[in-house]
Amino acid sequence: MDLPTVLSSGVVAGLVAGLVTLRTTERKIAIENITQQRQQWRDKVRDLAQRIKLSYRNDKTEELHSQYVEMQLLLNPEDSDDKSILDTIWKMIEKSTSEDLHIELGEKLSLLLKHDWERAKTEAKPAWYWLSETERTSYENFKSKRISS
Repeated sequence: MDLPTVLSSGVVAGLVAGLVTLRTTERKIAIENITQQRQQWRDKVRDLAQRIKLSYRNDKTEELHSQYVEMQLLLNPEDSDDKSILDTIWKMIEKSTSEDLHIELGEKLSLLLKHDWERAKTEAKPAWYWLSETERTSYENFKSKRISS
């Protein structure tokens, strides 16, 4: 084998190794940052849920209005399950006749947080795990299972 062939092979191997290392490092940094941001988001949702429950229990409608807007900014406006969460908070504001709205809200948010946690775990795994999307359990399915149990 001649020297130019060996050198060019070494250069190509070095470039490939460098690109793989760069991609791996960038992915690791992205996963760490996204995971941290998601954890902060989950903590905000949990905290806000507690404040909503207190405002509902203490009949503080103005606080519920403000908390409704906060939750709007944390949820996906195009997701039907997220809209359902907001609808539940709105029923709380309107003082709907249902006594269990705080329980319903807690269950809906629990499903949301569980889904987000499962997505975060999947995304932290190698890319071939991403092929299967994490399904979010709808509240209606959850409720029917809970009632039939």
